[in-house]
Amino acid sequence: MRVVADSHAIVWFVAGSFRLSEPARDALRAAEREGTLTVSIATFIDLWYVTQTTHGVTGGDLHRLKSTLSASSAVDVHPVDEAVADAFATIDRSAIADPWDRLIMATAMTLNAPLITRDVPIRQAGAVETIW
Repeated sequence: MRVVADSHAIVWFVAGSFRLSEPARDALRAAEREGTLTVSIATFIDLWYVTQTTHGVTGGDLHRLKSTLSASSAVDVHPVDEAVADAFATIDRSAIADPWDRLIMATAMTLNAPLITRDVPIRQAGAVETIW
């Protein structure tokens, strides 16, 4: 099953973090095995922003993550294309204001794939199936 990983989910998955829920970890592992794990290119922009603001991810962490994901045949780094842009515009801005969250959600919507996310507002928005 194709899944889209939210920024925090892919960082924690690659790091082997205990922060992932069991259903999220299982879905990411299965997608990795099947070659159906998707990461939006917006995730790299989101994580770059984190390196500049909260510093929850360092520039080195981001570089390693990008290298790991780009080298993997199991991961589709999905572009922000016209379909994603159109889906982005349908998401209720009052529910999800963060543009990176909206782009990642729009990717999942476009691919008709569940989004692996701990983000409560995304899960409550109901615009996309989520796994956590």
